[in-house]
Amino acid sequence: MNNPFPSLSTFTFRTKVFLLLFILLILQMSVMVWHFDRTLYDSIKHQVGTRALIQAKEIASDPELIKQVEQKNIAQLKPHIQRLSRISDASFIVIGDEKGIRLSHPVEERIGYAMQGGDNTGVLERGESYVTLREGSLGYGVRGKTPIFDANKNIIGVVSVGYLLNRFDQWLDVYMTPLLIEIFILFSLTLIAAWWFSWHVQNKMNGMEPEEIALALNLQKSILSSVYEGLIAIDKKGYFLTINKTAKQLLGINKDVKHLKTRQIIEYVSHTEFFFRPPLNQNLKDEIIQLNGLNLIANRVAIYRQEEHRQNEIIGWVVSFREKSDIDSLTMELSQIQQHTDNLRVLRHEFSNRLAMISGLIQMGKLDEVKQLISQESTNKQALLDFIHHNIRLPQVAGLLLGKSLRAKELNIRLKFDPTCQLNSLISNLDETELCAILGNLIDNAFDATQNNPTSNRTIDVLITDAGEDLVIEITDNGIGIDPYLIDDIWKKGVTTKKDDHQSHGIGLYLVHSYVMQANGFITVDKAEPQGCIFSIFIPNKALSD
Repeated sequence: MNNPFPSLSTFTFRTKVFLLLFILLILQMSVMVWHFDRTLYDSIKHQVGTRALIQAKEIASDPELIKQVEQKNIAQLKPHIQRLSRISDASFIVIGDEKGIRLSHPVEERIGYAMQGGDNTGVLERGESYVTLREGSLGYGVRGKTPIFDANKNIIGVVSVGYLLNRFDQWLDVYMTPLLIEIFILFSLTLIAAWWFSWHVQNKMNGMEPEEIALALNLQKSILSSVYEGLIAIDKKGYFLTINKTAKQLLGINKDVKHLKTRQIIEYVSHTEFFFRPPLNQNLKDEIIQLNGLNLIANRVAIYRQEEHRQNEIIGWVVSFREKSDIDSLTMELSQIQQHTDNLRVLRHEFSNRLAMISGLIQMGKLDEVKQLISQESTNKQALLDFIHHNIRLPQVAGLLLGKSLRAKELNIRLKFDPTCQLNSLISNLDETELCAILGNLIDNAFDATQNNPTSNRTIDVLITDAGEDLVIEITDNGIGIDPYLIDDIWKKGVTTKKDDHQSHGIGLYLVHSYVMQANGFITVDKAEPQGCIFSIFIPNKALSD
C-alpha cells in the first residue's frame, strides 16, 4: 500500500526549515491564546479586587469621613463621597452605618435603605476586610469591603468600593483587541520571516556539501594552529567564536573550543576592556594590555558582516597578542643601553666645556678661579650623587635621575629634587624598568614644555617617595601647560602636544598611562601656578598578599 504522505527526505532543506518553524509557531500561538483566555479574567478580577479593597481602606481611614459617619451627617457625607468618586475609577462607592444602612449611594433615592448583597456580616460583626463577588442594587461586580472604626475602635460603619462587570468587559476589550491584532500580525510576520530565514540559511551554505564544509573547517583549524601569536575571535556579546592553541596556552585556558563557544570571554579572561573599547569600529594596533596577569602587546580588528548592503555592520572582533617581552619596538628608546648612551653623551659634552673653560683660565694665569671652579663643580656633583645614592636605592632609577640631572644642566634647566624623596624598594605590580619609563617620559615632557615657554623660570620639581603604602611620583614644570581640549586625550597613543612631526611622539604618555593602570594606580594632571602643569601618580606599593 502506497503512503499518501510524502517522505520527509523528499523535502528540500529550505522546506524542512520552513515547516519546522511553521509548526512551532502554530503550537506557540495555540498555547498562548489558551493560557490568555484561561488566566486573563482571573487576573483582572484579582487586580480589581485588590484595587477596590485598597481604596476602601483608604476611604475608611479618613478622619473627616469617620466623623461624618459617626454623626450620620448625610448632607456633609454626600459631597465628600462625590469628590472621591470623581478621582476614582471605581463603579461605585457606598457608605453604610453599623447596621448596614446606606448613608451614601450613587443613587440618592436608595440612601436610608439596607445595603444589598449579604456580604457585610464579616465587616460589621468581626471587623474584617475582604473582597467579594456579589450582585448589589447597581449590578453584579467585585466589591472591596472594610469597616469604619471610631476613636475607641468601635465599628461604626462600612465602606464598599465596587467595580461592575461591564467595567470588566471594557478592560477585557482593552486587553483582548490589541492581543488579537498582535497575534495576527505576529503570525503573518513570523511566516514571512520563516520563509526568508529558510532561504537565508540555504544561501549562507553557498550550496556546499557537508564534506566541503568539513574540509573548510579543518583548514581553518590548521591555519589557527600554525599562527605564532595568540588569536581570539568574539562576537558583539563577548561569546567566543574561536581561539587558537597559542592563546589558550598563554592565558591558561584548558577548555576545548567547542565548550568555549558557549561561554563569554569574561569567564576566562580578566581585564577584557580592550576587547570592547569604543569606538568599536576602530582597529587598535600595538596596545599594551594585561590579560590574566600577563603583559601583552595586542591588536584588535573588527569583523564585519560580509553581505551586500551590510558592509558596515560589526559582528565581532579578532584580537591577536604576544607577550610584551617579545616586542621591543615600543620601548627601544627607553632601554638601559640608550639611557647609558645619553648619559655618556651629556657627560662628555659637559666636561668638554668645563675643560675648555679651565684651559682658558690657566692660560690667563687665573689659578685661583680655576681652583674655585673645580671645587664648586666637585661640590655640586658630590652633593647630587650623595643625595641620589642615599635616597634612591634602586640602581636603574638612580642612574636615570642622575642622567636627567646632567641633561637638565645641559639644557640650562634646574631639576630640583624634593628633600623628602626616597625609594627603598619596589614591591608593586610595577618593575624597575617600567618605573624608569614613567619617570623618563614625564621628565622629558617637562624639559620640552619648559623650553617652549620663554617666560618659564626653567625649574622642574621632582618628588618620588615610597614612605606610605603608595608609591607617589610628582613632576611639576613651569612650561606651556596643556590645552584643556587635550586633557582627556593625552593618554591615547598618537596624541601629542608637540608641534614638530616625529614618529615617536604620542607614545610617551600612552606608555606612562599603560604602566600606571597595569599597576592598579592612577594618574592626575593639574594646572601649576602661575603656569605649567603637575603630573601626579599614585601606585599601591605593597605585597599582593597584604
